[in-house]
Amino acid sequence: MNSISFALNQILFPDSPFENFISFSKKLNVKAIEIRNDIKTNLIEENDPIKVRNICEENSIKILSINALQKFNFWNKDREKELIFLCKYADKANIDSIVLVPLNDGSINSAKEQMQLLEQSLKNILRVINDFNIFGLVEPLGFSHSSLRFKSLAAKVINNYQSNKLKIVHDTFHHALAGENEFFPSLTGLVHISGVSNAYKNIKLLDSHRSIIDDKDMLGNINQIKKLCYSNYQGFFSLEPFSNTLVKEKNIFKIVKKSFNYIESNILD
Repeated sequence: MNSISFALNQILFPDSPFENFISFSKKLNVKAIEIRNDIKTNLIEENDPIKVRNICEENSIKILSINALQKFNFWNKDREKELIFLCKYADKANIDSIVLVPLNDGSINSAKEQMQLLEQSLKNILRVINDFNIFGLVEPLGFSHSSLRFKSLAAKVINNYQSNKLKIVHDTFHHALAGENEFFPSLTGLVHISGVSNAYKNIKLLDSHRSIIDDKDMLGNINQIKKLCYSNYQGFFSLEPFSNTLVKEKNIFKIVKKSFNYIESNILD
C-alpha cells in the first residue's frame, strides 16, 4: 500500500462560501469532498446543482456524498419526498451518494422495533434510489440512544436485500463509541474519520469533541484506518470534525495538513 485517499466533509467550513471550501481542498491536494444540508452554508437550498458541479469539475474535485437524509429509518411521506429531492439534486450535481443518518433521540429502544424500522426504510429507500445513479450510505451512530448503533445490524439487512446500491459508512468516532469490533470492508462505501483528545477520556463524548487525528487521539483511529487500508476497502477517508474550536482556528490548513501527514506516516509501509 502506497497512499491513502483523503476527503473533506463540509462541516469543516460550515459558515464559508462553497468556493472557499473548494480552494482549501485544492490547496490541501484533496480530490474529494462531502457537502451538507444541515449547516449555515446550505448548498442544497442556495446553489444550483449545475453550478456546484461545474465548480468542482473545474477544480478536479469529486463530490462523494450529500450528508444527509436525517431520520432515514423513520420512514414516511416527508422522508420519501426529501430523498427524491436529494437524489435529483445529486444526479444533476454529479454526486455519488446520499448519507443515511438514523433517528437519534432515544425513542426507539426495542431491538425488534429497530430491526423492523431499518428493514422497512431500506426497502423504500431502494425503491427510490433504483431510479437514479445514486448509492445510499447507511451510517450507524454509536451513541447509546441511537436507533441504529451497530454496523452489524445494518450489514445484516443490506445483505438480505442483496443490492449493490446500499453501503455502510464506517465512522471511526461512532465505531469507538459503539464498542464494535467487527469491520465490514466489502460493504463499506465511505469512511468518516475524526479524533478525540485523551483529555476528554472521563466525560460523555459528543460530536463537538471531534477534531483532527494526532498522537493524543483516544479513539484508536490509526488502528481502525490500518484495518480498513489493509483489507479490501479502497475508498476515501473523509475528515469530519465537528469541533467549533478547530473550525475557528486561523491556521487550520497547517493543522489539517499536519494531521494527514501524521496518519500517513503511521499507517504506510
